[in-house]
Amino acid sequence: MSHEPYAELASGYALTALAEDERARFESHLQAGCPECEALVRAYVEALVGVAAELPRTAPPPGVRARLLERVAADPARRAPRPVRRRWVWPALATAALAAAAAVLVYLGTTVTELRREAADRAREAATLRAEVARQRELLALLGAPDTRAIALSGLAPSPGARGRMWWNGRRAAGYFVASGLPAPPAGKTYQLWAVAGGTPISAGTFPVGPGGEAAVPVGPLAGAATAEVFAVTLEPAGGRPAPSGPMYLAGKTG
Repeated sequence: MSHEPYAELASGYALTALAEDERARFESHLQAGCPECEALVRAYVEALVGVAAELPRTAPPPGVRARLLERVAADPARRAPRPVRRRWVWPALATAALAAAAAVLVYLGTTVTELRREAADRAREAATLRAEVARQRELLALLGAPDTRAIALSGLAPSPGARGRMWWNGRRAAGYFVASGLPAPPAGKTYQLWAVAGGTPISAGTFPVGPGGEAAVPVGPLAGAATAEVFAVTLEPAGGRPAPSGPMYLAGKTG
């Protein structure tokens, strides 16, 4: 063989990354005497030690370092270079090469783990964003539909200054409700929105209010609410009720 293939093996030998047959062939070449390859390996080991010294000193996730070191120890191709007869590499350098390789592997393993975690976080964020975009498109389509009506809800005795508005599409039995001026509910209480169709109240869910008593609530589709005549807001125990039981704060008729 020409000298070039052996020179190409020098970096893998320093990294303890050669297959067993390649390492045996390379060590035979060194035993035959090759100052150039000896110098290459020594330079690669020193460079590897330098790289390991420059790596960020961040603790890897639990178990990463131990698993990588176990793999290094178990894989014959990753063990420290064996000193050959000419003792071209001394034990301290071989030990340094193994330690540096292990440090690089730990760092790479940690980096890959972090990148995978970051990629998973970005994928979740993208999925959330896609869902929000789809929801906004549905809302715009609902508000822009020619058969969507705006229904005003007036404040009643518990909070006469409160106001509400329902954009309601009977064909879709869905809408969008906003309110302002609602007082903060007492502890253990929540506001609940109702659609009343044929005299039967249908729950459109509970909702919180902001610091200014504001609320924005997507509604429906609600089964049985296509012909709703009234929308109302009551104060109910936390979690809501299947039928109104508390005082009514807002109400408005569709006709």
